[in-house]
Amino acid sequence: MGRFRYDKDRRAPILNVVNWFLLVVAVLSVLTRLGTKLWMFRRFTSDDYLIVLSLLFAIGGSISMSVAVHNGYGDHVDTLDGPHFENIQKAQYAGYLVYVLSLYFSKLSLSVFIRNLTPVSRDHVHATVLHILLTVWAVVALFGSAFQCQASRPWDTSGTCLNLNAWQYYVCASNIATDVLIIIQALVLISRIQASFKKKAVFATIFLSRILVILPSIAQIVLIHDVANSLDRSFDDYGVAIAVETVQCASIVTACWGQLKPFLNQLKSNGLRIQGVEYQNTSAKASAPRSQTRDDQSRHMDRSYPDRHHELVPIGSGQGNMTTISASRAWDANSQSSQAGMIRETRTWNVSATQRSERSDSL
Repeated sequence: MGRFRYDKDRRAPILNVVNWFLLVVAVLSVLTRLGTKLWMFRRFTSDDYLIVLSLLFAIGGSISMSVAVHNGYGDHVDTLDGPHFENIQKAQYAGYLVYVLSLYFSKLSLSVFIRNLTPVSRDHVHATVLHILLTVWAVVALFGSAFQCQASRPWDTSGTCLNLNAWQYYVCASNIATDVLIIIQALVLISRIQASFKKKAVFATIFLSRILVILPSIAQIVLIHDVANSLDRSFDDYGVAIAVETVQCASIVTACWGQLKPFLNQLKSNGLRIQGVEYQNTSAKASAPRSQTRDDQSRHMDRSYPDRHHELVPIGSGQGNMTTISASRAWDANSQSSQAGMIRETRTWNVSATQRSERSDSL
């Protein structure tokens, strides 16, 4: 900090600190998610690989920001020479491209995770439509940012360019719109679960955390408007850079949020499981055949009725697994005795209740 002691107009320290701090948060979030999935399921799913791609592009964005700061980004423009200013523009240009890619893969990862929670074909169609919209958004944002200025020097914002402020408004607004669509995708899934309102609300908080991405995106729009007419963008633009890094980090963290162990257990308790993986079962081995039979019946019913609602019905007091034992009549089926078939007894126990229900019918 000694070299910044007498230089109060430099924004380099705060840019460096925020940049690397947010990157560490994103890395820890992804590592925690991957560790949790590996511990609980012994394997990764497709959304895990997508979030790893998002993190890799985020690392590239942080490196680009560091290069820009090293060349004087955060200083007043009149203190920079030509080569350093051009290096700043190149670093910002590359950083914005990987920023778009990082957002795209984090959004896609979360949407794929939501899709994998439901076997209903209609939900999968909705998810596919959303994935197409996300891809279109990413392609437009990527190519628009790549060719924002003349083709020979696309990083040179002092040359012939499109309206850069309007373009940033569009990218931010469309980024917010896609996050809203992801939230809607999750809420539609939640609304079709047969559970109490309290359980639905708890479940919804897992995905409503995506609002933490929308808020800094709104702040980014405000900050872009504040510096729209600035002639000292290398100094005044630091707030926009911090907002960009915050949006990128929040997008990765919220995509990992729902896959931490407490939330995965919450999903399981609400009747939702990730397709393609199996939860660790701590129940007795003797119950395995019965559980396997129920799973086979459930899969058969899903194939027969692909558009049915989720069968998540809360178990009320006094309800539970019912066990019925009936006396077999095979032993006297061929008997000619007058006592054959005269005695039949059926008993029913409620496993989860403390009170036993018993019925006897004598003929």
